[in-house]
Amino acid sequence: MTHRAEQFQAALVLGPAPLVAFLLVVCVSVLLYLMYGADSDGTTDVYVAGRSMRPVTNALALAGDYITVITLLTVTGTVALAGFDGMTLAAGGVVAVGVLLLLAQPLHHIGGFTLGDTWQARFPGAATRIAGTVTTLCFCLPLIVVQLVVAGAAVAHLMGLSDLGPAAQVCTAFIGVIMICAASLSGMRGNSVLQVIKTVVLLIAMTVLVGQVLDEFGWNPNRLLVAAADNSVDPARFYEGGLLGGDGATGTLSRLSMHVTVILGAAVAPHMLMRLKSSDRGASARRTVTYTAAVVSVFFALTIVLGLGATAIVGAEGIGAADPEGMAALPVLALQLAADGSSGGLILALTVSMIFLTSLTVVAALTLSSAASLAHDLFAPRVVRGRSATAEIRVMRWSAAAVGALAVVIAVGFQGRNVGFLAQFSLAAAASAILPALVLQLFWSGCTRTGMLWSVYGGLACCVLLQLFGPAVSGQPSSAIPGADIAWFPLEATGLVSVPVGFLLGWAASRVSPSPAARSAYGELDRRVLTGSAGASRDERGPSVPR
Repeated sequence: MTHRAEQFQAALVLGPAPLVAFLLVVCVSVLLYLMYGADSDGTTDVYVAGRSMRPVTNALALAGDYITVITLLTVTGTVALAGFDGMTLAAGGVVAVGVLLLLAQPLHHIGGFTLGDTWQARFPGAATRIAGTVTTLCFCLPLIVVQLVVAGAAVAHLMGLSDLGPAAQVCTAFIGVIMICAASLSGMRGNSVLQVIKTVVLLIAMTVLVGQVLDEFGWNPNRLLVAAADNSVDPARFYEGGLLGGDGATGTLSRLSMHVTVILGAAVAPHMLMRLKSSDRGASARRTVTYTAAVVSVFFALTIVLGLGATAIVGAEGIGAADPEGMAALPVLALQLAADGSSGGLILALTVSMIFLTSLTVVAALTLSSAASLAHDLFAPRVVRGRSATAEIRVMRWSAAAVGALAVVIAVGFQGRNVGFLAQFSLAAAASAILPALVLQLFWSGCTRTGMLWSVYGGLACCVLLQLFGPAVSGQPSSAIPGADIAWFPLEATGLVSVPVGFLLGWAASRVSPSPAARSAYGELDRRVLTGSAGASRDERGPSVPR
């Protein structure tokens, strides 16, 4: 019997607890989304929860936005297979929140709802809003697909379904349908409630699993560390680094590029920037991010212990047999702990619940961000012009359904394939297009609308080009298309090159096309960023659209 078959058999012996937990969480989640969705009347309430979120509550919700199922499974798996390199990746995740802290108060003071609103504050025009929509979709849609694919496979794995391919597709489609309902019927307020619950449940479940891991080693951390190294692929280098990305200069640059991409991309994720605007004041937004950093630090500390536990208990060979990329490290650890202990049903129930909730809430937040950008930035100035806010909300809900349906179809088709390159592209797109445009807009008086647009589209184009011809897509056994080899760019993550390109193009285009009006607009924007005037007092439609 194979390693995976043994795990499936063990899961089936443990009874219906995972399935019961899964269905219970589904019912409660849908009920809460419906309850709070019915209370969403205006655009301010739907998009930013009426700008009434308090720092502690919003921090838990922001941490929920930040902690995706990809973050949970990837970091755990990377620690399990690469040791020290995985730990530095976790540390980089905390640094990303620190970068967001620098932008929190200025972005809240600008006001509005979407990324298009933020850029519109200094560079009016339809092109600015379209750029906001394009970058939001380029970040959100691939990440939604990855979330659904990974969550579907993990839930099917944990419930012991023997035919993993079709079962994972069914789980993916089911989670996707629930997500469409959640994003279409609710708004920021309903998603915030679920994000707070998700964060609390996630931390509790991870703490229980960590306790089970430590109990296996007599609550002796040193024994855990020694066992993890002994069962790794390279005990001598497990705590020294170099297992992720390979040896030599290329390996070092690959790891550096991954850190740059993750830190800068995660810091400016559109759905997280949108949540910052739900705080009541700029100072509250800053405190929100400060508290979020504490929650995220606890989360990453727990993932490191779980990653080490997976290697120590299951072994690198067992993890690799389930998934060569390590994404199955947490599920196989939970299955092993459940099979070894007397509380196996509880362990699997908690694990299934936290993975499903993590996927559902983040996918709903990403879908809401995409739909808000489509409705508010793209359709509102054209289709909904002069009509009530109710019409814009209706367009937003239909947009959420469309984005969700498209993502589900793509995710079902990608089930069983390596979709890691999509997550890398999302983060690289945010780091290379959104971050340069925001920094140049907020902190450089010489930036022009032409420079901002070149920064956005140039950074995106660079990401697409380097990702397409990189090892994440072809040229390696773990690539998305392993049978092809069109790779000439050596790094899997593109941020080390594409982020400087985004800044350089924005600077160069602004120098070539100077604009006195842009400098004048910078003075007004600077006053708003410093004082918050003209940002929080805008009506619920956000910054006006220039005719």
